Amino acid sequence: MAFNAERAAEEKRGHIRWLRPEFQNPQGANVQKSAKPATRARLAGIEAAEAATPAPAAATAAPAWPKKQPEQIAAIRGPVARTHGNQDAWTVDKVCAAFKGAKKTDVLEVLESLEALGLLTGYTHKSTRRWKSAAA
Repeated sequence: MAFNAERAAEEKRGHIRWLRPEFQNPQGANVQKSAKPATRARLAGIEAAEAATPAPAAATAAPAWPKKQPEQIAAIRGPVARTHGNQDAWTVDKVCAAFKGAKKTDVLEVLESLEALGLLTGYTHKSTRRWKSAAA
């Protein structure tokens, strides 16, 4: 959620991260430059207010483990798929620690499913099963 809030703040300031700029923003227009003067002034006011306001502290509590399997898959896929090096690889215990109430059997099932689908790469290191992004 912190990442989402950060992106929303960037977009308010006019910094848009286009996923497919050739389709979403073919003119390459900067939102802030193409905005009307009143909108630019409002954006400038937002930027000033954000600069004066300290960033909220990141939540330290782990999110609750989702009850439904599709939600569990989505919850695990994001952080594990962003893993690029072996030193950052995820173990069942690491995933369980990241979610409040996660059961090892459920986590293992989801990790193995994502591996079977080719979204994660699983390997054994020092007798511990680990997973990382398949794109790494």
